[in-house]
Amino acid sequence: MSLKLDNFLGPRQPVIFHLTVTGRCQARCEGCINALSFGRREDFADSWECVPERDARALCELLKKTDGRPAVVAFYGGEPLLAAEKMEAVRVRLRALLNGRPLRFMLYTNGELLSRTLKRHPDLLRDLWLISVSIDGSEGKHERFRRGTSLSRIRENLAALKETMGTPVLMWSTLRDEASLRDCLEEFLRLKARGLCDYFFWHLIETDRPISSFEAFCRRYLSDLAFLLETYLSWLSSGRILPVLPLNELFFFLLSGIRRGHTGCGVERAENFDLQGGRLLPCADLGEEFVLGEIKPSGEIAWCGNPARLSSLVSYRRDLGCEECPAEFYCGGRCPVLIKNSPERARQYCLLTRDLVNLAREALSEVRRLLKKTGLSPENLYLPYGYLTLFTDVIP
Repeated sequence: MSLKLDNFLGPRQPVIFHLTVTGRCQARCEGCINALSFGRREDFADSWECVPERDARALCELLKKTDGRPAVVAFYGGEPLLAAEKMEAVRVRLRALLNGRPLRFMLYTNGELLSRTLKRHPDLLRDLWLISVSIDGSEGKHERFRRGTSLSRIRENLAALKETMGTPVLMWSTLRDEASLRDCLEEFLRLKARGLCDYFFWHLIETDRPISSFEAFCRRYLSDLAFLLETYLSWLSSGRILPVLPLNELFFFLLSGIRRGHTGCGVERAENFDLQGGRLLPCADLGEEFVLGEIKPSGEIAWCGNPARLSSLVSYRRDLGCEECPAEFYCGGRCPVLIKNSPERARQYCLLTRDLVNLAREALSEVRRLLKKTGLSPENLYLPYGYLTLFTDVIP
């Protein structure tokens, strides 16, 4: 009998609140999720500006209802560091309002402004529990997909950050149709060797079109997954855990009989919320269809939506045949954002997820053998590695 992830985590199950600090961004990334959900940035950016006093009080109200579970406030955007002073104001205000109650902060960033923030707001960066930096492979690939950013500058910024403080850094790669997982992994390994990144996460982009050359993409992706597993086993044979978050989570699930029991982000559970422009949302990337509350200038939340409606977000599971899928224990159902924008692409991703799970199953006996040989347990794969997928996005 399988054990649901919630039951395994128990009181360690975190509560996550994403705060959109600003809608502004200096980059022009191909396939920007904000543009997909909301249209032109100039049409929404101004309305997403954080009001620190209001938003800190709203967060405080939400945090009081978490029953003592670990809580994380994640700064989101746009590019949050364009409004670092607002992040700092929220952080300071929340620390005062919560009067010593444990709370962690994390940041999603493109990494361009880390050095500037280090000079202007060192206490802010020092108080971050985790920084997620978007890097989509080596220089040529990254700068093609994330126009307006410079990978060499991001590396310099990470070096300055790590020289000053030990804040863990997660390299987050978004795979577009022309991208290579292997290229992203190899860039991570270079950064890891220099002590600039600690963890690696990848996912496949959400967009409104299917993969046009799916068979060719599938061949490349399977080859890259084979390289990933070869690297993983090589590390494990020497007693090291390759800090690739989704793969460690998958192996832990297989070894421990764990099933996720919900979508990767768990949006349908109405436990984690996004604050964006004075509104409370179940997911900022879904658009404006599901507003759960309006945040008054005082910070009081006027609830206006029914969280029970969110169960309808995963009604597509019947159409996808999730209950019969051999990867359902890991996947839990595709991302509602992707289903909304391209059901056909979602079905393609279902096939790729099954491929990932099948390859992991084939390697499972060797993983089990190497864990025993090196004195590691399956739980060593999950804490801290697989656990950190809770603070990412969706499964690959």
